[in-house]
Amino acid sequence: MAPPRRSLACGVLLAAACGVCLAAAKNDLTNPGFESVRGGKVHGWSTPSYWSGAIEPVADKGAAHGGRRCARLTSALSRKKHWGRALTYVRTKLFVGRRLRYSMWVRGKGELLLGYIQYVPPEVRKPHYAYVYQEQPTALTEQWQQVVFEFALADPRTRRIAPIVEIRGEGSVAWLDDGALTSAAQPGFELRVEPHHAMVPVGGRIDITARVLRKGTPLTSGGLLVLTPTDKGEPAISKLSIGKGGAATWSFQASKEPGLHAVTFSHPDTGLGEPVTIDVTDAATCGALEQAARKVRLPTPAHLLFIGDSLTDFHRGHNYVDKVGFWLWKTYGAKATVRNAGVGGDFISRVWQRLNRDPKSYRLAMYDDLYSPKPTHVFFFLGHNDSKLSSRSGYKDPCVAIDTFEKEYRLAIRKIQKDTGARIIVLSASSSVYEITKATSDKRLAAGRANNLFGKPEALEQFNAVARRVAAECGADYLDVYEPTRRHPDKPSLFMPDGVHVNEAGNRLLALEILKHLAGR
Repeated sequence: MAPPRRSLACGVLLAAACGVCLAAAKNDLTNPGFESVRGGKVHGWSTPSYWSGAIEPVADKGAAHGGRRCARLTSALSRKKHWGRALTYVRTKLFVGRRLRYSMWVRGKGELLLGYIQYVPPEVRKPHYAYVYQEQPTALTEQWQQVVFEFALADPRTRRIAPIVEIRGEGSVAWLDDGALTSAAQPGFELRVEPHHAMVPVGGRIDITARVLRKGTPLTSGGLLVLTPTDKGEPAISKLSIGKGGAATWSFQASKEPGLHAVTFSHPDTGLGEPVTIDVTDAATCGALEQAARKVRLPTPAHLLFIGDSLTDFHRGHNYVDKVGFWLWKTYGAKATVRNAGVGGDFISRVWQRLNRDPKSYRLAMYDDLYSPKPTHVFFFLGHNDSKLSSRSGYKDPCVAIDTFEKEYRLAIRKIQKDTGARIIVLSASSSVYEITKATSDKRLAAGRANNLFGKPEALEQFNAVARRVAAECGADYLDVYEPTRRHPDKPSLFMPDGVHVNEAGNRLLALEILKHLAGR
C-alpha cells in the first residue's frame, strides 16, 4: 500500500446527514450513485487484484442513501493489515489547477479515507503515479454521514486521476452512496487564459495573458500563480499581479530543445485554474503553419467545430484542433474559436445517434450545446474505427458496413447543414502504420484473444472513397489527409507506438493540412 502524500491546499469537511448542503454542480464521478450494475459488478468501480478488499452492489430495501442501490466496500487481511480500497477513473485535462471537491455519503464500521491516484506520463516520473489522501480518516458509524475532500491538482503534467475510497481496521466495512466530484471554485468567477495552447520555435518566446472575471467584469487587483513542472516533482511557482487593465501576463522563453511544456495558471482566491500547453518545435514547422494561417480568410466571428474519433479526442490541449485554434488566434484573436467534440471509439453510427440526442448514445454529453456558439465550419474526421476489421469475421467484416457508413455519413452532413448552415469539411481517415497494427493483431490472435485490426490500407481506402463521394454529393469540402500521412518520408515518426494514433508531429501535420485547405492551398 503506497504511503499517503499530501496534496496542495487539501482539506476535509464532514457533514451529518441533516447538515451541510453543497451547491449543485457538474458531477464528474463515474456512476456516482452506484445505480449502474454490469455483470453483477458495480459499473466503473473496481478493486484491482493487487489491492485488498472488494466492492459489490447492494440493492437491499432501505440500504441506499438515495436511489435504489448503493455499494458495499469490505476489507480483508493483506500485507499484515486489514484494509480495502476501490477506485474509478476520471480524465483531468480541464481539472489541473482548479480546486475540486470529492465527496461520498458513507456508513459502516472502521475508518474511511477519500483520496485519489495522480498519474503523470511514465517519462516524467517513476513511478508515474502517486497516492494522495485526506489528512485524517473518518470514523464510520451506523448513521449516514458525508465525507468531503477538497484538493487542487498542482502538477500541470497530471494526465488523469483515479478517485479512491479506502477503509481500514479489522472487520471494517463501508456502505457508499451518492458520490460526487465537482468544482470547488467560487461561482460567478471565470479564469480566461490566452492562448491555452501555443507553438513556439526553439529559442522563441510567447506572452500568455490571464484575466479573472466576475460576472463578465475583469478583476483589477489581486494575483495569480503560474505552476511550472520541475524535476523534483513539486512545481515551481511564479507570482503574477493583476494590472489595472485586468490582465496578468507571463512570458514563456523556449529552451533550446524541442518538446511539450505544461504550465497551469491558478487563482487561489477563487479556486480556479487553467492549463496551458506549449509545443516547442523547429522554426521551419512553426513558419509553415504561420504562413498558412496568414492566408486563411474567415468570416468573423468564426467558430470551427470538430467531430471525430480518438484521433481528435486524444491529446486534448495540444492536438491538431488546439494547434489550428492557436494559429487562427494569432491572426484573428478572439474572433476565431474552435471546439473539439471528438469522442474516442467513435464511428459514424455513434455520431449519428448522438446528433439526434438519443438518450442511449455513448457519451451523449459530449454533444451538449453542440451549436453554441453556432459553428461557421464543421469538420468530420472519421473512418478509423468504421473500417477496423474483427478477428471474429476472419478480418473480413468492418465495424460498420460500408453501405451503413455511406447512408449515415450523408444523413449526418445533411443534418448539420440544415441545423447550422455551416461549411462542412470532410477529412479522410489518416493512414496507419500497418506493419505495427498487423503485428499487434497477429500477436493477440496467437494468444487466443479476439481483436480488431486497424489501418488495413484496402479498408481505409474503401471508406475514404465513400467519404469523398458523400462529401461531393452534399456540397461539402473533402480534405485528403490519407496521402500526406501515407507518403510521409518518415511515416512512423507521425504516430504513437500503436501505429494508429498520431503523435505531436502527426498533429502538427494535420493542423498544417487544415490551415492550407482553409487558405485555399
